[in-house]
Amino acid sequence: MEDKKLENYIKNNNLDLDKIVDDYFAYVRTVVQNMVGNNLPKEDKEEIIIDTFFVLWKKYRENYHINSLSSYIAGITRMLVKEKLKSIRKTIDISTCENLIEYSNLEIYAQEREEVNEIYKQIKNLKEIDKKIINMFYYNKKTIKDIAKNLKTSEANIKIRLHRIRKKIKQELKRGGF
Repeated sequence: MEDKKLENYIKNNNLDLDKIVDDYFAYVRTVVQNMVGNNLPKEDKEEIIIDTFFVLWKKYRENYHINSLSSYIAGITRMLVKEKLKSIRKTIDISTCENLIEYSNLEIYAQEREEVNEIYKQIKNLKEIDKKIINMFYYNKKTIKDIAKNLKTSEANIKIRLHRIRKKIKQELKRGGF
């Protein structure tokens, strides 16, 4: 896109916003699309585009000096996209509360959280090889076959170790009152 001077868009001492929109609309839409992709609804993208030209008009009325029109318009657009994304992150997503809905009794929820923390402590106290196996199996979703291959041991060895690890953690939980 050829960068034009702001002076080219002044008519009768007023900013010819219609001409700027005609010339830069596709450019602004591309900047928005490149920044957010499909992470914003169409309406929010359109709002950002319209607001970009409004801010440009406002800055012109405040006699703000603009050197490069395309750079300035891109800067306004990026700022508005960031503000929109920031405001969306601040809103509470109901799905984050989904798990709490299941726990109408907060005591049960607290007890389960305590149990999870205790399991985590038990895992931290395991031998390094056992931590590695637990991590690969439960967190990385590796198969017993893949774990055995990765650790250069037999599948039977991995099965036995997993069984013993689970048994040890269960015993420790019982001892701790869980």
